[in-house]
Amino acid sequence: MMKIPFIKIYIDDEIKEEVSKVLDTGIYVEGEYTRRFEKLFADYIGVKYAVAVSNGTSALYLILKALGIGSGDKVAVPSYTFISTVSQVLELGAKPVFIDVDKDTYTMDVDDLEKKMDDNVKAIIPVHTFGHPANLSHINEIAQKYGSYVIEDSCQAHGAEFMGKKVGGLGYAGFFSFYPTKNMTVYGEGGMIVSNDYDLINEVRTLKNHGMVNKDKIVKLGYNMKFNEIQAALGIIQLKKLDEFNRRRRMNAEKYNEYLTNYVDIPIEAEYAYHVYHLYTIKTQKRDELKKYLESKGIGTGIYYKTPVHKQIVIKKYLDNIPKLPNTEYLSKRVLSIPIYPTLNDNELNYIIQSIINFFKSISS
Repeated sequence: MMKIPFIKIYIDDEIKEEVSKVLDTGIYVEGEYTRRFEKLFADYIGVKYAVAVSNGTSALYLILKALGIGSGDKVAVPSYTFISTVSQVLELGAKPVFIDVDKDTYTMDVDDLEKKMDDNVKAIIPVHTFGHPANLSHINEIAQKYGSYVIEDSCQAHGAEFMGKKVGGLGYAGFFSFYPTKNMTVYGEGGMIVSNDYDLINEVRTLKNHGMVNKDKIVKLGYNMKFNEIQAALGIIQLKKLDEFNRRRRMNAEKYNEYLTNYVDIPIEAEYAYHVYHLYTIKTQKRDELKKYLESKGIGTGIYYKTPVHKQIVIKKYLDNIPKLPNTEYLSKRVLSIPIYPTLNDNELNYIIQSIINFFKSISS
């Protein structure tokens, strides 16, 4: 029986050697590697500025803080997302307005967004879920109508494109995570903020470093959310490999699509999208049974998200009413993610595909 993990992180000799090079410099925090990584990442996304920070969660916090979003403000967010998209809104005293998602793309439902907008919604945070871009043209139109900031949660979508342009740089600001499970990683925690607004970037740089302009001048209360040199060096290598890694993910997805379409609801790619498949997420009413079966065959799986954010105990206490989000709740009962990482080989892919087919044949016989 094969053993196929759900996630597998790519490591080679170049990556190991780069760590030694950084150690030899004697500079470990916010040095030349960090500045170079920021510049390369900004160029890749197609924006003027990028700021490396400690992780994706702190990236969102810093953006919201820099924009002055807090008590009395509303922020439109999906519930079908990781908790940090919402927790940082609440941490600053703002109120989340939960938006349903589209059943096929798993991203923000623009019709539900428009229904729930008002002049107190200061920001909209679309999530490019599982590597599929949200419908940014409609979201930006709605934001412009109400004077809201669009902050792209691109933590799962490094290299994804909306109408031929990289996500992250198509709203007012965007942010990324480099956690080890992402399409590109820095082999630990790390995040990046991108924007074309110099004032925002300058404010973020100050806030992430204790409110310091220089070591002798502190202009506001800030935080310690800096980046380190080893991870910057590793990020530079990963960025060079990102497009090829995404191409392989898409090839794996194409093979899954070809063979699984008669057994499960496969993920789609909208006409406007270039999907990078951070996760390959299928839908089936037999989700729990299939998960158990695959794991008995040595195949790792994941469920994102079994409990939507608005149903989490810690979040309910902040809400006046529990919102009705039918698509979100539909998905939470049916989704299952299977391995999609770029180093999957043909034998492993075939084994996963055949195992899924065998499961459905066994329950229909």
